[in-house]
Amino acid sequence: MLPKFDKKGEVWGGKANDLLDTMGPVECIKELQKYGHVMADPKLHDIPNTVKNRVNVYIDAELRGEIEELDIITVMASGGIEMMRSAVGTARQRSANRESPIIKIAAVTVLTSLSEEECNINLGGPVKAKVLQYARNAVLAGCPAIVCSAQELPFLRQFPELDDLIKITPGIRPKGVSKDDQKRVNTPSEAIKNGADLLAIGKAITKAENPAKAAQEINEEIEQAIKEKENQGD
Repeated sequence: MLPKFDKKGEVWGGKANDLLDTMGPVECIKELQKYGHVMADPKLHDIPNTVKNRVNVYIDAELRGEIEELDIITVMASGGIEMMRSAVGTARQRSANRESPIIKIAAVTVLTSLSEEECNINLGGPVKAKVLQYARNAVLAGCPAIVCSAQELPFLRQFPELDDLIKITPGIRPKGVSKDDQKRVNTPSEAIKNGADLLAIGKAITKAENPAKAAQEINEEIEQAIKEKENQGD
């Protein structure tokens, strides 16, 4: 399916999660980089030194020339400020001399597969409160990006200290597409209007009868939403 997606602007790039394990990080990223940018999504969550070592796996592969310059690596914000800071510091130090910007460490806040009730039970608070807590911690740790549902973005806009964060939103489902295991979902146009910078779209494309057509239609919806947002002066 990948050859249907090229660098003509239909997609920013690819996000890899479990494929990093099944294919191996080097082979997986190398394959995806043929078609665009890559967001490695291992959702690292461990003690600071272990997370540092795991970030170094990607940087070492890059420095050896096994993969091209990587764009984004995700960590779980619930791992704490020191853990995130360890990942950010490693990325800044070891990718500072490359031509493109340094690797961005994106802090995953509350998974979009969690409902309000599940968030209260598992994380000890309502979704918006936990996303805000994790986003603020990400800023303190120096993370340039966060991952959250587009549903929380209007709430986060109330807090100026979060303005500079790149907002990456999974749980994107065009109208009529099944939610699958996602609980907090938005359409592509809703995500853009709410302030998303990057949309992580998986099953809506990969499970479509015609993935290339689905990607094109989503891209058109995003472009229309951007135009409408610009016309509103937002």
